[in-house]
Amino acid sequence: MKRRPKAQTDFSTRPKSHYLVLVLNVFVSTLLVITGFALLWVNSRVDLRLIVTLDNSKEDAQKDVQLADGSTTGTDWVLDEKSLDAKNFLLTGSDNGSCADLKSPTSGGIGERTSLGERSDTIMIIRIDPSSKRAAILSFPRDLWVNIAGTTRQNRINSAFKSTDPNRLVATIEKSFGISVDHYVNVNFCAFKEIVTAVDGVKVPFLYPTRDKKTGFSVGEPGCINFDGDRALAYVRSRSGYRYFDTTNQKWLEDPTGDLGRISRQQDFLRRSMQRALDKGSSSLSVANSLLNAALKNVITDDQLTPRGMLALAETMRDLNTRTVATYTIESYPKQIGELSVLIPSIKSETMKQILAIFQGRASLVAQKVAAHTTNDATVMFAAQRIATSPSSTSTTIAEPITGDNANPLQKTIGVVPPDDPTCR
Repeated sequence: MKRRPKAQTDFSTRPKSHYLVLVLNVFVSTLLVITGFALLWVNSRVDLRLIVTLDNSKEDAQKDVQLADGSTTGTDWVLDEKSLDAKNFLLTGSDNGSCADLKSPTSGGIGERTSLGERSDTIMIIRIDPSSKRAAILSFPRDLWVNIAGTTRQNRINSAFKSTDPNRLVATIEKSFGISVDHYVNVNFCAFKEIVTAVDGVKVPFLYPTRDKKTGFSVGEPGCINFDGDRALAYVRSRSGYRYFDTTNQKWLEDPTGDLGRISRQQDFLRRSMQRALDKGSSSLSVANSLLNAALKNVITDDQLTPRGMLALAETMRDLNTRTVATYTIESYPKQIGELSVLIPSIKSETMKQILAIFQGRASLVAQKVAAHTTNDATVMFAAQRIATSPSSTSTTIAEPITGDNANPLQKTIGVVPPDDPTCR
């Protein structure tokens, strides 16, 4: 019995479209393999991170098991219908003097920390809505006088902070302001410096020479200044010593708003660093790797922020316009309690009710733009905004809502802040 000759492929008669399909399949297959290895690499790296467990995550996990027939995917931020819900991230910044360079002129940005214990100069809730690609920030002044959860006493909200166990702070925020926390991220001084360095610095515009002798921060000439990690830390930690040179009166002026002014600058810097990370990290593997290295060493997160969830979140928020991120601060008024100068929360105003409703999930996020409004001080319109002692010369920056179905509340920005310059990024 004769064997049938093998069929020979006649490439000359094969349609060109077949070659295109073949090449496309090879390309897609290669991408899938690379993506698979990348995901495995990220999983193996991120699993080394410092993690904590939020008390409310256990309850959420039980609910997710019931909803998913035994699966706990609901606790992982993946691209499903539930994951597109807005979530609250508690972001804290904690002391750490291990990376201080005492020979640096900006060493005052960290200072000598051994006798101070652990403190948090930054307490923020960042609300992220993947479905609308919008975000908002709510800051809590560290001197807010509140009921400390799990105790019968009142104290500054900063006293509830512990980087390796955020549950008391989480509970304090929920009981005092009705805001629940879905995830937790703590960034210490060292991580902050490395993150800024990883994205090749963060740019901030200045129209006046500015300085703080306490932290070593100094900008000698106006312009778009690119901060490295050391200078950035000295800048965001600058508080009572923050001064800028008024070219009209030829003298140095102090920002009298203290911690509230620092919060305004921190919020502005956070927006700028988010944009820088989006610009650089999405286009450079080396930058992404540096950011990951910084996070692994010095960033603490809750255990429900899984690698898969973080990748999904980064993907959904890739097109976030950071200039429309709304920023708010808990309103308060000063009071002396014994020897302590504290801030009493003032949350019953209509504006604060609207702000809290956003972070409580009872109102949707609406994109905002920032416009400078000044009265009786033409110079400030072109420079850093300031709160003056005279009501007639008050100058503020007000966040105005972009036209939409819902109107976001308006809140004045307190203190000296950089001018809005979209070209400085």
